[in-house]
Amino acid sequence: MTKQTKFILAIALQVVIIFTIIIFKLSVLTSGAEIMLRIEPVDPRDLFRGDYITFQYDISNLSSHYSHGEQIRNGDNVYVVLWPSGKYWTARSIRKIKPTGNELFIKGKVVSGGMENKNYNFSYQSFNSSKLHIVYGIEEYFIPERKGQNFNFRDKEVAAMVAIDSDGNAVLKKIYVNDKPWP
Repeated sequence: MTKQTKFILAIALQVVIIFTIIIFKLSVLTSGAEIMLRIEPVDPRDLFRGDYITFQYDISNLSSHYSHGEQIRNGDNVYVVLWPSGKYWTARSIRKIKPTGNELFIKGKVVSGGMENKNYNFSYQSFNSSKLHIVYGIEEYFIPERKGQNFNFRDKEVAAMVAIDSDGNAVLKKIYVNDKPWP
């Protein structure tokens, strides 16, 4: 195999991987169930990455009592079963095994907390063994250039429209501030 052939194969493999990721996200966006989650913006800007917001959702920090006695540890993949509560969706339970039936759930990973942990610090919050911090892969939202400058979410109701497929994979669709699309 020539160097040119190896180079072409390496480029083709990278393109296939990128298109696979794009197609996966598009399939979740087009076929997933749409729900609204209440969010709390955490981090407004990064000098190297530009304007973006890091979110924590109401379902990001959950008490371990949602697991109904199931041992959940730091690093575990979990499924958070959701249910409607007004215009937003909230956590009903946490499971280590994918739910079956008609329950709507979102897949996440425990990044701090759990039965074996005593104390963890994440951002500005402190966790103990009864708290779980779960990430879902929808915690960052990039803002179009110059749209996020001097914007403050304090004293505003902020929510996210999220699409979730039948496997619990989630994609962030849109941000709403005081019930209006933003930015």
